Amino acid sequence: LVLEMDLAEALDKDELFLVYQPTFNLQTEEIVGVEALLRWAHPTRGTIPPDEFIPVGERSGLIIPIGRWVLVEACRQAVIWHDEGYDLGIAVNVSARQLDSDDLIKDVRDALQRSGLEPGSLTIEVTETTIMHDTEATATRLHRLKDLGVRIAIDDFGTGYSSLAYLRRFPADALKIDRSFISEIANSEESTALIHTLVQLGRTLNIETLAEGIEDRVQLEALQREHCDHGQGFLFSRPLSVDALEEFLGTVDSQAPSAAS
Repeated sequence: LVLEMDLAEALDKDELFLVYQPTFNLQTEEIVGVEALLRWAHPTRGTIPPDEFIPVGERSGLIIPIGRWVLVEACRQAVIWHDEGYDLGIAVNVSARQLDSDDLIKDVRDALQRSGLEPGSLTIEVTETTIMHDTEATATRLHRLKDLGVRIAIDDFGTGYSSLAYLRRFPADALKIDRSFISEIANSEESTALIHTLVQLGRTLNIETLAEGIEDRVQLEALQREHCDHGQGFLFSRPLSVDALEEFLGTVDSQAPSAAS
């Protein structure tokens, strides 16, 4: 209850901030985009991880205005990077509570208009579990988002038990393969087979595949052999502040094609 009360004031007190985790083309190992991740600098508890406060925001409804702020801030920052010559796509996570309302379409449209960001540079990420909550309404909203020109990615793919029949109804541009599969790829024939199947599924449906949680070269090389398109993880970079990301971009000389191209 105390956390919920503090969260209600966090936005007005500028305690929320974004960090950005780079995404890489796995074949060229060039950076192609970033994922915006929400953090909370609590005045007495320090930085609170999202898995602690996001559920509070979901239950209370506070995630709606917070999610709206994240969209605006991420799009604004992406335009700054574009103006500086870094052609990076940007991905923003959308919660189940946001996806339950038609207001999400308006919020995405407003964020694009306010920032001037090209819609194709923005990817909206929704978890597989979320899209299976109300498939009819979700499919409709995702198609309306696609009509704005943004990209759609299904996060944590492989963990939400969706059927292929449902997957065909969602206008997905990318599937993010859950880190639980990646962590076992070097030691488990079953994980390797599953990743092979998911990558081939993406290729058959003309959907990009992105591996989450890549932590070592063995995992990377296995994913490269499977021709997984993109990836992110501590092997490449942890989530970075704006300043740290710009320094990182300079060190890797990473101006690369946008994730939206």
